[in-house]
Amino acid sequence: LDEFQKVLTQLPDRAHAVVRYFGLDNSSHSNLAIITIDRRWFPAQRCYRDDTTGVWPCTTLPPPPASTAAKPASVTFPHYDDPRMRTLAPSLVYINFDMPYPVDGVGETHYVGTGVIVDARRGLVITDRDTVPVAMGDVRLTFAGSLEIPAKVRYVNPLHDLVMLQYDPKLIGNTPVAAVKFSTHRAQPGDVTWLTGFQPDDTLTSQESRVASIDPAVFPLSRTFSFRDTNLEVLSLANAPADVTGVLTDRAGRVTALWAGFVYQDGKGQSHEIQRGIPADVVRDTIRTVESDGREPLRTLDVEFYPVALSQARKLGLPDNWIGKLEAAEPGRRQALAVARLTAGTPAHKLLQTGDLLLALDGKPAVSFRAIEQGSQHADLNLTLFRDNRVITLKVPTVTLSGRGTQRILVWAGAILQKPQHSAAAQRGIPRTGLLVGYYNYGSPASRYGLLPGLRIVSVNGEPTPDVDSFVAATGTFKDGQTVRLGVTSWDGQTQVITLKLDLRYWPTYEVVHTADGWIRKAE
Repeated sequence: LDEFQKVLTQLPDRAHAVVRYFGLDNSSHSNLAIITIDRRWFPAQRCYRDDTTGVWPCTTLPPPPASTAAKPASVTFPHYDDPRMRTLAPSLVYINFDMPYPVDGVGETHYVGTGVIVDARRGLVITDRDTVPVAMGDVRLTFAGSLEIPAKVRYVNPLHDLVMLQYDPKLIGNTPVAAVKFSTHRAQPGDVTWLTGFQPDDTLTSQESRVASIDPAVFPLSRTFSFRDTNLEVLSLANAPADVTGVLTDRAGRVTALWAGFVYQDGKGQSHEIQRGIPADVVRDTIRTVESDGREPLRTLDVEFYPVALSQARKLGLPDNWIGKLEAAEPGRRQALAVARLTAGTPAHKLLQTGDLLLALDGKPAVSFRAIEQGSQHADLNLTLFRDNRVITLKVPTVTLSGRGTQRILVWAGAILQKPQHSAAAQRGIPRTGLLVGYYNYGSPASRYGLLPGLRIVSVNGEPTPDVDSFVAATGTFKDGQTVRLGVTSWDGQTQVITLKLDLRYWPTYEVVHTADGWIRKAE
């Protein structure tokens, strides 16, 4: 351990080190691996057993040497016989993403996928939330299979399966990258298309296919309140290859859709992944939001809708004149949209009801998700609804959603606590107050005393704790071994009191916060 510590303390944070190791089941055979030194998310300590007291005192290792700045490098792209691969290779990057902590209901730690360069001058890359599911983590981009550089999460779309990353263009030198060109034509079933993207092993591939159908994205509710896409029509392909993400293009090489990975949970809580196409116009909306630098924030009713055939709407009593208006709104769509779910704490949650049929926005008939999304970019909307066999009009304020994602977590008693994420409010109606338990470490007080994931802490010793600051203030003076009473609420509104005994020696309290200088970890 002394020799290992001596070497470790000489390595800068984020440095790469070559490690040779062997497994106990085959000690005669050694393996070689590259590890990344991480002293930001997880500080290094040296601990020993004190036989007198029976505990393990720990000493934090000295700070590591200053990190060395990444050096710019230039690479060229390999030659591909396929003309579309030659055209698109300079616009595609391979992404690695590592999560240090389970947040926002996401429990896996390592992700890979394809990123698409949409602004080469600013270094903007768009990808899906199966590749970069949350804002907290380490992003690495690989260009041409031979140059890896760091990147940061710039924007996490709270409504759709899209994330914007950003890298420093100086780090890739003269590497000939280029932004993709988007098609203005919306793909239709039967269209010939070409899928170009990366396989999980960083191999670029391309395949001709055909758009099989365009259907609403319908996924089960998440048991962990992780992100779930709604109000979106996605493309399916005939004979699509498995585990490939990238772009769909037309004959001219213009992008008609982002071929993205969608993660969903089944009734048993098991995660599954499928690939579907997100139309280019939806992708462009996210690009405009990011490039506006806050001038054009994302506004929404924050309501989940589902399609209802006009024949069913007629049976519900919708008047003939409105049937005719909806038929004429978008030729080929014989449907209305009904309210399926309302996000807790929004104006729509107070004014709308599940089952309401949406007829018009500001007097204009609306029958598609895109019509609602595009029409919601105003502070207030006049909604025409069909409810209880009559047509009514309500003025409903929209809400502005941030794309920053979760920016702060608190690790307390071995549990990871955070402000309830947007998806918890959207899927289960969980108020965005209190602290949601996202995960607990095994052997911690949280695991021993039943502070289970999914519970929301609303008080400490009878004192309300609506946010992180109030919780830190209420618990900041507690001593090791002290007993604490926590008022908690389950996702379905049931309340209880949990009594927990602190163990601050082995499970100290600390925060992980995003600042102007990036993510930092600080002890409380």
